[in-house]
Formats: sequence, C-alpha cells, structure tokens
Amino acid sequence: MVSLALGGALLSASSASAAPGELVVTSPTAGQTTPTRDVTFSGTAVAGSTIIIHEDDQAGAVIARTNVPANGAWSVDHEYADDAPVQQTAFVDGIVGLSGFDEPKTVAFTLPAAPAQLTVTSPTEGQYLASRTVTVSGTGIPTANIALVPSAGSPVTGILVGADGNWTGNVTFAENVDRAQSITVNQIVGAAGRGSVTVNVNLPATQTLVVETPQDGSTTASRTVTFSGTGTAGSRVSLTGDFPFVQATVGDDDRWSVEVPFADDAATAQSVRLTQVTGGVGTGDVTVAFSLPAVETAPTTPVLDKPVITAPKDGATVTGPDVTFEGTGTPGSNILLVAVPTDQLNARAAAEPADPTDPIVVGADGTWSVTLAVEPGDYTAVAQGFLLDADGEPVVDADGEPVVSDPSDPVEFTVTAAVAPVGTTPAAGSGGAGTAPVATTPTGQLAFTGADLAPAGIAAGLLALIGTALMVVMARRRAHSA
Repeated sequence: MVSLALGGALLSASSASAAPGELVVTSPTAGQTTPTRDVTFSGTAVAGSTIIIHEDDQAGAVIARTNVPANGAWSVDHEYADDAPVQQTAFVDGIVGLSGFDEPKTVAFTLPAAPAQLTVTSPTEGQYLASRTVTVSGTGIPTANIALVPSAGSPVTGILVGADGNWTGNVTFAENVDRAQSITVNQIVGAAGRGSVTVNVNLPATQTLVVETPQDGSTTASRTVTFSGTGTAGSRVSLTGDFPFVQATVGDDDRWSVEVPFADDAATAQSVRLTQVTGGVGTGDVTVAFSLPAVETAPTTPVLDKPVITAPKDGATVTGPDVTFEGTGTPGSNILLVAVPTDQLNARAAAEPADPTDPIVVGADGTWSVTLAVEPGDYTAVAQGFLLDADGEPVVDADGEPVVSDPSDPVEFTVTAAVAPVGTTPAAGSGGAGTAPVATTPTGQLAFTGADLAPAGIAAGLLALIGTALMVVMARRRAHSA
C-alpha cells in the first residue's frame, strides 16, 4: 500500500500487482482426504475473474483453470494420476482485471491410495500344480517392477510390466518343501509399493522315481527285461507297456526291481511308462524307450521221406547188363543207391566208393531213376535220401551229422546175362568176378551209387555202409573246396 499526504489530506492506492476482491477456497479443505483422486476445487471470487490452480506452489505446473461466473461461485475438477503421491498441495491464484488476487490460497490435502492395478491371473487361488517350477503371470502398471516372493525359497525380482500391462515370471520350489505353499506378488513403482497379492498353491509331490535299467535308448540282452531303480520306500511302481500290467513295491532300502518277459512276437522297439504312487499321491512318472533283441529262431532240421525202390521189384529177375532203378523220395533231395551182391552182404571190407559227379536228384514229382551196368548175379539194393547245399556240401543237423532219411526197404533181385547173338564175343571188361557195377545217370555222368561203397549187411552192415559212404563223400567234398 502507498500513502501520500496532499494539503493535509491522506490519499491511498492498492499495489499495481494486487486487485481488490476476496478469493475463497471452500474445497478441498486443509488436511482433508478426498474421497477419490478426481478432486473438485471450488470457492468464491470476483465475478469475471479467472481462477488458476498450480501444483505445489506458484511456480508449479498449472493443473486447472476456470472463469468465475456472475454469481461469484467457481468450481473446477482435476484427476490425479494413479502414480501421484497421496500427499498433495495446491496453490490457488488467478487474474482479476489486469492483476492477481491480493490473497492467493494454499491448500494441503490427502488423496486416497491409488487402485493397486495388480492382478495375478495364474496360478489361481488353491490351484494344484503339475510342476514345482511355477509360472506366475498377471497384469499391472506398465513399466512397474514385479517381485515374486515364495513362501519357501528366494524372491525373484527384475520382472517388468510390459507396455500392454502384462507380466510373467517363474518361481521354483525345492523338492524337499511341503506341498502347501504360497506366492506373494508385489508391484513397485519408483520406490513405492503399488499393490500386493498372495496366492496359495498346492505343489505336486516330490518326484522320487528313478529308473536305472533298462537305460533309455539301450538294447536289452534278452527278451526278459529287468526293470529296476530307486523310489520312496513302501511306494508302488506300476509298469505299462506291451505286456500285462505289472507292479513292484519299493523296499525299505528305497530300491525296486521286477522282471518282465516280452513275447516273441513283440516288436523290437519298446516304450514302457513307469509311475510311482506314494500314499495315494503320484510321486514319479518316467517313460523309457529301448530295443529288444531279435528273436533267435532255432534252425530246424528238414525231415526227408523214406525212399521207396519201385523198380526192380523185390524178387524180380531182370536181363543185364543194364538195370534201371526207379523210386520215390522227397522232391529236391538226393538219393544214395547201394546195390550189393547178396553173397557179399556180410563181408567185412570193401573198396572205397568212387566220388560221384552227378547226384541222383529226386524230381519235383517225387520220382528218381538211375541205370547201372550190372554183372549177372543176385543183388540186394537199398536207397537213402540226403541233402546237398548250394555249394554241394551235405546238409548237416545241429550236431554236425548229415541230414538223411531212413533207408528204404531192401529189394532183392537177380540179373541174368543177355543172350548174345550167335558168333559174337562179350565186350572187354563186361564180366569177371569182383568187377564193380557202373552207375550212370540219363546224361551219362556218374551217379552216387555202387556196390563197392562200404561193408554191408541188411540189418547192420548195409545201413553202416550207407552212413560210411555219406561221411566219405562229405570229407572228399571238403577237401576239394579247401
């Protein structure tokens, strides 16, 4: 205020920076806690003046402005952000004419706490979890920090809420903690907490099942497989696979074992699921993939039909020198034919057999034949079937013995000399005692026959003769291939 004395009269004038008119702020009142963060500023002032509200003080940012109506009552709203501090101060001033109010107002008040804006969408309250590593997710204030605090274990920090308001993080509980646990989620903006949510969860039981054999990816030594490993004493281990349901009990030493036989027709590639239940709660679930060995098929020894000599007939008399022998046998097998002078059946020695070059082979129709040049006399013949492999070697059984049929029933026959035309002389070498008969096939090659193969006898000697002949032939063929 400036005062001047003129002629004894005192004159007064207001400051050029102040204007008359009382500014009154009726809301909010000093120390009030507003019902919401949307705050209504109101009061009275000179009609036509302008009300300006600053944040904190006169130098603070303008947060609201309004013109005073004719009735002098003014009102203006301002919504404080969720991250604005709860303690607030407003500086209320304005313009009256060309100057400000002579008594601006300062009002301190309190905002209500902002909504937390923190939600936990997973896991849900009381949820039974499938893993002890828990994924926690939800929504919050963009750029806020999220801290996960498990009821057992260390907090997980450094999780930021994304621009879309979503966040996610993981908490791992140790295997030795109880199943009933909780996770507290704290949201922090700046240094201030902006929400906290606690979720109670149920962890899965500790997985204690270990499968030691068979190892994943291995090939077992046999088709009877031993499953073994460790678990929780008293628990039940169940096996599910290509076999009837099998269970084992974990012993007091925490070990278990069970043998499972797989069928011969089971696939070599196998996958078995093993689960452990402890007190009604699953405590293990392991799947093992492995391979079984191929089924070993024991070699089968072929069975040859007993040959039958159909010609000459038993007791027949045939005219020499050529005698055709015919008979039946197993198609594809070879025939060993022994024709021995009957008076030599009990001889104790005989000449070594000749090495045949063209075996007598039974045809697809089950018949065979061979022609021998035979001296006149009484003979006994026996035939036996045997097999040769692709290399001409006799096929042997598991004991290394040649695969042969039972010998045929013996056939006795008589060969008479052909009547020579008058004035002719027998060919050289066509007669004489001890001359071995010659066996030929239809192609003219030697066949596996002969009277001087080995000692002979109907009951013993002749059968031994056939066996001895087979062994000699086998030995010779091996010597030739060496």
